Amino acid sequence: MDQVLTILSGLARELILDADDLASVDALAVAAQAGGESGVTALLQLARLTSEAADDAGAVTDAVDRVQDDSALWRMAGLVVVCFAAVRADYPSRQDAQAARTAISARAEIVYTEVSAYGPETLAWLMSLTGVATRYLSRTAAERAPAVRVETGISLPATVLAYQLYGDAGRAGELVDRNRISTSLLMPVSFEAVAP
Repeated sequence: MDQVLTILSGLARELILDADDLASVDALAVAAQAGGESGVTALLQLARLTSEAADDAGAVTDAVDRVQDDSALWRMAGLVVVCFAAVRADYPSRQDAQAARTAISARAEIVYTEVSAYGPETLAWLMSLTGVATRYLSRTAAERAPAVRVETGISLPATVLAYQLYGDAGRAGELVDRNRISTSLLMPVSFEAVAP
């Protein structure tokens, strides 16, 4: 419990900027140190708060994935963090939302097999939480435009391509970010974009 609590408190301090939320982190950390069933409940509430109060919802899953801990308790806390982050993150394309849903489902399958030590109420709560998050992601995927492959034949600046695709040169950063291009001056002749 102590190692997971240390990891989760560290993530909270990395992701949360609001002083009131950080005070709540401290209170939940003290409650979690009590151990037992109430300690696990406080730990899961700390995981929820970390995700809900994080300044950048998109960075939350990356932060959880960087953690090097294979304990069942950490995987359970990580699932809570990721589920709450999923409903706050932005998904520009259908495929982005579908990938997030698949990742949560895979994470949940592992946790479900390990959570029995924490009681049936914990398992039921985690299954409900995962169900809400995956339904939200399914609905979001259905509402988003698909990502498509664009072929230009020549390298052009991202601003020109954004204007040609969307009528908005301001969306050039979106093309650069989606394709992980180091410079916006010359985009590759084949790249991915959200369908207009």
